[in-house]
Amino acid sequence: MSIAIKFFAATIFLSALNLPLCAETALEQVKAIAPGTELSIPLPAAEYAGGAGAPSEAILKKLALFDYQKSDVLLVLRYPAVLHDDYSVEKIEFVINDPLRKIGKYLQNYTYYRTTQPGPRPTVLVSMHFTGDKTISDWAAMHFADNGYNAVIINTRESLTDETRPLSGLSDLFIRESIAGRMCIDLLEKLPEVDKEKLYAFGISMGGIRTALLFGVEQRLKKAGEISGGGDIPGIIADTRFFKPENTRDARMRIEGISSLRAFRAYMKKIMTVDPLDFGSLRNPEDIIMVISRHDKFVPDIYQEKLFHAFSRPREGRYPVAIHSAMGHLHTAMNYTKYVDRFIAFFEGKH
Repeated sequence: MSIAIKFFAATIFLSALNLPLCAETALEQVKAIAPGTELSIPLPAAEYAGGAGAPSEAILKKLALFDYQKSDVLLVLRYPAVLHDDYSVEKIEFVINDPLRKIGKYLQNYTYYRTTQPGPRPTVLVSMHFTGDKTISDWAAMHFADNGYNAVIINTRESLTDETRPLSGLSDLFIRESIAGRMCIDLLEKLPEVDKEKLYAFGISMGGIRTALLFGVEQRLKKAGEISGGGDIPGIIADTRFFKPENTRDARMRIEGISSLRAFRAYMKKIMTVDPLDFGSLRNPEDIIMVISRHDKFVPDIYQEKLFHAFSRPREGRYPVAIHSAMGHLHTAMNYTKYVDRFIAFFEGKH
């Protein structure tokens, strides 16, 4: 049985765990999957709800955390490409001097799907989903390449399920990943087959969270599309019902002496220095398209709505493009080809 068939069979089985249709609102859904959970109010905070204007000092301070020097890329290695009918696949490796000046040198890998269509071509940066393994991110990149786009997957170098990493190290992980995306753009801008005026971002699930963060801090990305992502990372980790992050969270709670989810949420909100919600006000709402999956237990849709609000300008009547799915997390993700087609139309101004 192929990997795709196995994954599809798993989604059919897991779909039986979705919330009942009677749980219509985000609040009802989260209460159903996590009884007794204390929730943040699912409305945009004041700093996210306003109209256009100069970024606040607090946002600029957070934005500076993503600064790096181009000299931090010590070496770029490009490996022989594997040719297919509509695209080639190439491994690219950066040797990086830690921009945060905490861990020395490290390797960052990318997977480059280059379309065979003549360039310069639009190019999309693909952020990885939670587990970091190659499946749906690669399939989505292939679908972009089949449609005449170059696609570069920003491969994860740290696992989100690493129980040895202190909770205080999570912000640095997200910052380094976004910097890895920015460094990749530096390279893409030099490649003749890349149209540097048509650089986009894409991600599913945790890849959607990563995409929203990268899009918020990187103005060279013209548009972004995300599926089942969200904002308020502490809340997402506290309320998720995906067993892998649950197990990692619970392990770190035991190690760090955190006695309850309420205490965990409060601690994470205190120590997390960055979040996708922080930077939505820096981008035009019309430049991001979101698929919001209802009845979602992995990224409860209360947090997907928060992300939508962060990129909105309600005082101006301006909002991101939103597509609503009632299929839950896994089934929505497995419809990625349909959404990639919609995103391509959106990127090309045909939505």
